[in-house]
Formats: sequence, C-alpha cells, structure tokens
Amino acid sequence: MAEPPPPRNVTAVGGIVVENGGVLLVRMTYGSTRGRYMFPGGLVEPGETLDQAVVREVLEETGVEARALGICGVRSRFDGRTNDTYVMFLLEPVRGTPTPHGRENDDARYFALADLDAPDVTDLSAYMARLALQGELRVQAFAADFDAGRAGRDPSAWRLFR
Repeated sequence: MAEPPPPRNVTAVGGIVVENGGVLLVRMTYGSTRGRYMFPGGLVEPGETLDQAVVREVLEETGVEARALGICGVRSRFDGRTNDTYVMFLLEPVRGTPTPHGRENDDARYFALADLDAPDVTDLSAYMARLALQGELRVQAFAADFDAGRAGRDPSAWRLFR
C-alpha cells in the first residue's frame, strides 16, 4: 500500500493589475482552473519575498511589467494534508502588452467590470476584480519607513506591509 504524500504548506501569490478600467486575467491551461480566467500568479520560490514573487509571476505569465502597491487580500485554506495560502497584491502596470505565456495560460487580457460576470471567470477573481475596479480594495502597502537594515535585516530580503 502506497504511503500518502507528506503534509505540505504552499504559499502562492496573485497579481491584481488594474489599467484603464480593466483588470488583467489569464485563462489557465492546466489544473482545476483549466479553461477559466484568474489572476496571474503562482508559487513563491525560495529566495524571494511575496512582492518579488508576484512581480515575477505577472511578468512571466503576461509579459506585463508591474509594480506591487501592496497586499489586498489573503485566502487561506486546507485540503486534507495541504495548507494553501494565497496572497493577492494590487499592482500598477509599468509597461507591456498582455501576451499569454503559452504553456500555463493561453489568453491574457484586461477585463472590464461588465466582463467579470462571465462563467469562465473564477469566483474569487471576479469578486476581488470588482472591488479593485470599484476602488474598494483596502491595501496594506510596503512600509518604506521601517528601517530593516537597522533591525539587522537585509532590506532586499525582508518586507513589512502595513
């Protein structure tokens, strides 16, 4: 009899990129959300902070370079032996036109408020995108006034959002 997989703690990020009355979504090509639109994002890799991960993931998945403004939502769940934490960031685009990744997603584009009612948009993405487009997100911004260096921390590897 095969042993069950070991318990896991997974941390992922999602980027809510807003531009010109639209929010950036990607259509997934794999997993439980295959064929559905959701925020670009993915797993946090060793050696990066949450905000670094979301900027990287948005760029990798959409070709859009963006700047993280702050944390605007956290979804926590457990599924059997896996704990899954999903941290959503509000981002502003710096440059780039949405281009699908090709392997992870096959479409990347901005959705207007009216487009979010489509059945192929995930519920969480539609909910958070509506709040973003209506200006109703509460954002915990990067605490640039906290001196991580003085606290003995490397400011590039240690982040505080408040």
